[in-house]
Amino acid sequence: MVKTYNGNSPRNARIKVDYTGESPSVKFEYPRKDGYVGSMFMEILGIWSILVYLVAIIFGVGVAFGADTPYNKTTTNQTNLENNTKDCTDLIGLIEFTKQKQTFKEKLFIQWDFFNGIFGFLFIFFVPPILINKLFKKQLNNLFPRYIGWRAKKKYVRFKKKDIKISNINGKKEIYVEIPYFDNVILNYKAIKDFSKYLNYIDITEHNFKTMEDKEFKKRKRDLKKGKKQRKVLKQNEWSWSAKFSFNKLPEKGFLDVVFR
Repeated sequence: MVKTYNGNSPRNARIKVDYTGESPSVKFEYPRKDGYVGSMFMEILGIWSILVYLVAIIFGVGVAFGADTPYNKTTTNQTNLENNTKDCTDLIGLIEFTKQKQTFKEKLFIQWDFFNGIFGFLFIFFVPPILINKLFKKQLNNLFPRYIGWRAKKKYVRFKKKDIKISNINGKKEIYVEIPYFDNVILNYKAIKDFSKYLNYIDITEHNFKTMEDKEFKKRKRDLKKGKKQRKVLKQNEWSWSAKFSFNKLPEKGFLDVVFR
């Protein structure tokens, strides 16, 4: 059975998997404390909106089917009025008179009903998803990486012996295969034979460069025009990543399958 590990936050993380001990160990680190944090709120809002819409349709159909008798009565009354021109004229006059006599208080009630309708709409559509997102935050945070990985358009690579790289840095020999660039949305792997036997470490790390965010760059331009001290606009990269699979010996047999995005 494969053991599942999860970080403490729905964000892109540095991950180090160590297979050198009796059991694998996994460590999570985050390049930025102020970086992007994923959320399931929009998905919850979408599902809730569909449910409310379906309930409204079912309720509307039910009301329409249950209104046969009043509708027939109204039709009968309208037919009788059409047969009596004088009564119709009196009725129209009565309606016009009622409109003219509409008081300020009644207009105020109409406006109040309008704003109540808007408030009710916002309450029904937004308050329940907000509460669900707050009450089940931990469970939704755990679900977020799986959901993003499920909907992502994935790539696949199979590493064999011919793909293995060997380097010597400061006299230290390193045997590895590498995915030089991916988004760190999903990384599933399966090592077979020697690739499983000799696998030591898996390192997922961000490329070491800083990015300039558009919002902060605009603020910096305004500061330059006003002669103010320039803002720091460079942020540690958290979108461009690489993954390295390191071995303690050169694998001769087997392969390593990786699905990633």
